[in-house]
Amino acid sequence: MVNEQVDPSFRTEAAAAIRVLRQRVQWKPGKAAAHLEKRKTMGHLSPESSVEDYNGVIQDLAREEKPHVYLYRFGSERYYAVRGAVSGAEWLAIATKEGIMETAFPPDKTDEYLNKRGFVLIGTIQEVLT
Repeated sequence: MVNEQVDPSFRTEAAAAIRVLRQRVQWKPGKAAAHLEKRKTMGHLSPESSVEDYNGVIQDLAREEKPHVYLYRFGSERYYAVRGAVSGAEWLAIATKEGIMETAFPPDKTDEYLNKRGFVLIGTIQEVLT
């Protein structure tokens, strides 16, 4: 159910970011390879995984309708996170309001991670996009 306490303009931003991720995954320059190596080192992705594989996980998540969308504020910046299952593991993908990737990973304790950092549930992808 859509969180009615969230400013409607934030839902609009979240929808725009998700639409970008559905079309293509864009990272800040030089960040894709660094994040990929971290995911490999932590065992989140296989050692053979490529940036395209990592981006595929993110797009698989963004293209579903049931994952939850969250608002995350850091200073004056707003980020949007998508939480859902990919290949049997729960992943969290965090992007700017413009749809530029910050990170994507499977948190050990997702609820704890989100609560500790003040993520606010907006709704499911389906709800945000309608």
